[in-house]
Amino acid sequence: MASISRSEKRKIPTYDNPNEIQLGEVEIDDEKCSCCMLCIKICPADALVMNNKKPVMVSSRAHECMACGDCAAICTEQAITVKRSFRCTTGFYKTIEHGDLSPPRL
Repeated sequence: MASISRSEKRKIPTYDNPNEIQLGEVEIDDEKCSCCMLCIKICPADALVMNNKKPVMVSSRAHECMACGDCAAICTEQAITVKRSFRCTTGFYKTIEHGDLSPPRL
């Protein structure tokens, strides 16, 4: 079993401290949305729900969004854009830019 030093432990983000984490955020264009609910079904964090017949991010689950892009990739109307990516500002955790989104495998 590996052990880590005190200086390495300080680099691990404290998820209780919101200053160390930038949460994901998506934007849904109501004009383009066809209300097919695919984005809600595909979201691994269950951060999207229907509200007044339109998908919206749930404020109580918004902290779960990691901006995976599954909702934007599956949207046939291209109504969803990822506004802000999930990012840890400290530690060894980083997200990698992969370019254009492709449809998720179901």
